[in-house]
Amino acid sequence: MPPGIGSAGGGFEVFKRRSPDSRLNLSSNELLHPRIGEVLRQALTEVDPELLRRYPVGAGAIAAIADFFGIPEDEFLVTPGSDSALRLVCAHYAASSGDNGQILLQYPNYDVWENVSALHRLPLERVGGGPDDQAARLLARARATNGALVVVSVPNGPGGWVFSGAQLDELTRVAAERDHLLVIDSCYQAFDGPIGAQLARRGGPVLVVQTLSKSHGLAGARVGLLAGAPGRIHELARTQLEQTVSGVTLQVVRAMLDRADVLEEIWADIRSARSLAERRLRERGLEPLPSGGNFLTVPLGTAQRAAATERALSTAGYRVKNLSAITGMAGCLRFTVGDQDTTESAVRALLAGLSTVGEPDDAVTAP
Repeated sequence: MPPGIGSAGGGFEVFKRRSPDSRLNLSSNELLHPRIGEVLRQALTEVDPELLRRYPVGAGAIAAIADFFGIPEDEFLVTPGSDSALRLVCAHYAASSGDNGQILLQYPNYDVWENVSALHRLPLERVGGGPDDQAARLLARARATNGALVVVSVPNGPGGWVFSGAQLDELTRVAAERDHLLVIDSCYQAFDGPIGAQLARRGGPVLVVQTLSKSHGLAGARVGLLAGAPGRIHELARTQLEQTVSGVTLQVVRAMLDRADVLEEIWADIRSARSLAERRLRERGLEPLPSGGNFLTVPLGTAQRAAATERALSTAGYRVKNLSAITGMAGCLRFTVGDQDTTESAVRALLAGLSTVGEPDDAVTAP
C-alpha cells in the first residue's frame, strides 16, 4: 500500500466527516442563493417515496439528462459525484498504460488527483503557472511527452481562471497527436456559461467530467456526468458505477432539469454578483484572480495576513478557504459568491477583517 493511503500519519486525509457549523459556508462553493431552497423543495415534491424501497430505475432520468445537455445516451455515464468519475478514469488509465503511465496535472487542482496518483503508483507532474502562462506551459509539456493522462479543470479550481477555447482546441489536437488522454473537469461551467460548452468537447482523446453539485444545488445528492466517445464510455461502464447512483437522486436530477429557466436566472445573478464583488475589491486596492466559477480568489500578500483575515472572517460568522498550503497560492483567500446581498456582506466583512491585520510585510505574487 502506498505511503499515506489508509495509514496513520500518512500524507493524505483518509476520512472527511463534516460536522455542523454555524458559520455561513463560503468555503465549499455550494450553490448559494435565496431562490434555490424553494426550487429544491418543489423538486422534492416530485420524489415518490417508493423510490426508497426499490432498486434504481434510471432510464427516464438518463434520457432527460441526454436531452438537457444534448448528448447521446451512449456517450456518458452518471456517477455518484465527480470524484468517483475521476477515480474511475484514473484506474482505467493506470490499468491500460502499465508501467508507462504518468499524469500531467494542471496545478493547482483537486486533491483527488494527488490521492489516485499515489494509489495507482502513477508519476504525477504538476504544471503550475497562472491565468497568463499556464496553458502554454501545459501545452509545452504535453508536446514533449506521449501517452499521458493530461488533466485540466475549466474553470480552474481553486484559482478560478479559464483556458480559452483556442487553448483547449490546441490541447485536444496535441492530445490526439501524442496519444494522451485529456480529462476536462468542468464542474463550475454554469458560472462561465453556456453550461454544456465543455461537454461538447467530448470524444476522441477527450473525457469531460461535470458535476451537478454546484450548478444545480445538488452537492448533497452526489451526482456527476462522465462523457466521452461511445467506445471509451462502454469500457468505463463495465465498472457498473452508474448503478450506484440512487433512484431518489436520479428523480431529483430529473426534476431540477425541468427548472432550467430558474437556474439560468440564478447563475446569471451569481455572475453579476461576482463582477460587482471584483469591482469593489479592486476599488480597495486588491486584485482578485480572474474567475469563471461561483467564487473569487483574492491574494492578500502573505500567508500570515491571509490567516489573520480568515480568523477575522470566522469571528464575523463566515467560513472561507485559506489556500496558503497550496504551492503558488500563499496568501490567497477564496470565498463563494452567491446572490448580490450575501456577496456584498461577505466583501464588507473581508475588507473589515483585512483592515485589522495591517499591511503585508512581503508581497507574494499569486499565479
